[in-house]
Amino acid sequence: MASSVVRPAPLPRIGALRAAGGVSTLAIAVRPDISCLLAIGLSAWTFADAVFPAAAPGRGLVAYVATGIVAAGGLITSLVLHEVGHAIVGRWIGLTPRHISLSLFGGVTVFDREPGTPGQACALALAGPVANLLVAVVAGIVHVVLVDAGADPLAAAAAASIVVINLGITLVNLIPALPLDGGHAARAVLGVVLRRPDIAGAIADAIGRALGWTMVGVAVLASASGDAAIAVWAALIGFAVHDHMQRVVPMTRSMSRAPLAPVLRRDDARRVARRPAA
Repeated sequence: MASSVVRPAPLPRIGALRAAGGVSTLAIAVRPDISCLLAIGLSAWTFADAVFPAAAPGRGLVAYVATGIVAAGGLITSLVLHEVGHAIVGRWIGLTPRHISLSLFGGVTVFDREPGTPGQACALALAGPVANLLVAVVAGIVHVVLVDAGADPLAAAAAASIVVINLGITLVNLIPALPLDGGHAARAVLGVVLRRPDIAGAIADAIGRALGWTMVGVAVLASASGDAAIAVWAALIGFAVHDHMQRVVPMTRSMSRAPLAPVLRRDDARRVARRPAA
């Protein structure tokens, strides 16, 4: 899961960022949580145990584990690039990205304020999935080149895994449910269509909660069928969605009324101006 959230905060000094830990990319501080190590471990285990043995049979355990770690690193890199996409578009529309936070459950880009218009909100939300789509295209080209060159099937499988990872991140984040990017985009569009940003936020909120419980249900079914990898990932996603809904969505729902209200008021003013006098 990956999402972009806006939270007013004073701009920290460079020294403060360094003291807090993390690295920087494109002059944006990236703060990985310790749970990222668990994400790498779970990802490496999933690839080494279920994916690569089927894609390149007959290799040793060490080869599968090593390639799994590489693919897990590709997952973390893909999450960072997703958030960098948000940050780049945020700067383009005049926002200031404070930092990028990474955890077991995905990434969050923190900005200084909300986008000013629904169009900006949509552009900001969709920037992350577009970034992952571009990464998938590049990784797909690498995969084709490796296959045509007769390279090690395990290397080709690793490139293919990056394609699948980024397509997965793209598709999941386009689901119109908070806290996913598709939910933020849907909230902005529905706020204009319905002329009620609060109702739009409630709809995206409800879909998000339904998504969370659905993933928990998938985890239960997968566990009953003996598919441990799917059970673990589905449970993590489900509980991550619910945790995010409890902590972040109430704040962003109340803040979402501000950017759309001026737009709707301006639209009302234009309607009045065009109305013929009695």
